[in-house]
Amino acid sequence: MSIRLFESNGKPMRMNRRNFLRLGTTLGGAALLSACVAPAAAPAPSAPSGESQAPAAAMPAASGGQVTLNVLWENWGDIYNNLMTEIGADFSKTTPSVAVEWNFDPDWRTKLTTLIAAGNVPDVTLMRPDASANLAPKGALLELDSFLKDAGVTRDDFIAPMYDSGLYNGKQYAIPGGADFICMFYSKDVYKDAGLDPEKPALTTDELLEHTKQILQKDSAGDIQRAGYIPAAGHFDNWAFIFGGKLYDPDSGKITANDPANIAALEYLKEFVKLYDINKMAAFNARPGMFEAGNPFSTRQLGFVMDGFWFYEALDQHAPDLNYGVSWWPTLKDSDEDRKRYRMSGWMVSLPKGAKNTEQAWQFVKYGFIDNSARMGYLTLNGPCILKAASEWETGLKEKMGANNRMVPYLELFTKTGALATNFFPVIPVQAFYQDELNRVFDLVMRDEVTPQAGLDEVTKNVQAELDKALAGS
Repeated sequence: MSIRLFESNGKPMRMNRRNFLRLGTTLGGAALLSACVAPAAAPAPSAPSGESQAPAAAMPAASGGQVTLNVLWENWGDIYNNLMTEIGADFSKTTPSVAVEWNFDPDWRTKLTTLIAAGNVPDVTLMRPDASANLAPKGALLELDSFLKDAGVTRDDFIAPMYDSGLYNGKQYAIPGGADFICMFYSKDVYKDAGLDPEKPALTTDELLEHTKQILQKDSAGDIQRAGYIPAAGHFDNWAFIFGGKLYDPDSGKITANDPANIAALEYLKEFVKLYDINKMAAFNARPGMFEAGNPFSTRQLGFVMDGFWFYEALDQHAPDLNYGVSWWPTLKDSDEDRKRYRMSGWMVSLPKGAKNTEQAWQFVKYGFIDNSARMGYLTLNGPCILKAASEWETGLKEKMGANNRMVPYLELFTKTGALATNFFPVIPVQAFYQDELNRVFDLVMRDEVTPQAGLDEVTKNVQAELDKALAGS
């Protein structure tokens, strides 16, 4: 049975912007995108897995433009793509001599490597940590350290794990673009009905398990009528970090999937599955996904969802009367020191080596993702990666959502999550394989087919072998 039974929305993952985020890192060879939603009242339709949308039309060159920047981006669907083109339009207004032409491709990785091989590289490209770990050693990306120095920005200006995700062998090859701020949504209605205090959400790992036990309802046949937290394969790495684990030792070059804290995290997640019964949980997970009508959170059949601020839009559409709250992702001791263990992910921006318009390309990147990070964030519904942009981003998003939106009181919680986080998935050439192995073993552990120790020992062995081969080849 598929691992996707364990995704947080209870449905097979769709390859859209929201679900890329929920996985936390790469899955099946596809790297993560920051998950965003459209500002309109109705959500954009999502393409099922394996079904790509037609690329959005390229933005026309500005009148009298002398230079046209070609920007290679992943196809996020027309609404999301059009939100990104606003950044290019803004830039061209301030720099009339430069136009921005977007190329939205559902397989941007293949497109990028093809263009590199042909010597016809784009001026700017979306980037992921695993892609940069493969392209940087080949000399395909520009080192950006001197650009950052000239711009007067340092690591201290960025969300640290996003900045560090762009590093390879001590050099910066990608600038943080959009960050994934993930928090815990909880149903105050479910809390009240279960006899829990709606204003006191679970803040520790122990509380999350205890509250889930109290929320859980089954009928006489043992079928789940109401669930608390349902473990997701894509959540595991964040839980591992929260438990104090690590996935890779950069000093020794060793994979550490079987770190004792990682094993403890996997054992913890298994406790939730034991409460439900694996087959009953599979049946419960057949309900609509979190961004669809009739999803279990909107129908008050699910207590918790781990997601980003963009979830507000689905809740506004499908559950306008639901009383919900947003809280920290639970930690061991409910402290900011513990919350520093959070893992952060998102998307980045790189300049391919050999592009024709490097100077103008950097001007665009600096304008869109550094100088105007807050505006980029609230226009496109992404999390900004510049720390000082948090307040402006919150204000802009409040205006977009409407002052009375249920999400407004919690926006600061998301930016604080980003500011506290210090961890990120290892930037290694076999990142996709690593995540696939973790997902595979997660499934086996939850089904009692292997112990957490044995499963993570196997992951460590398999990924180390692939990493050694990849490094030897580069």
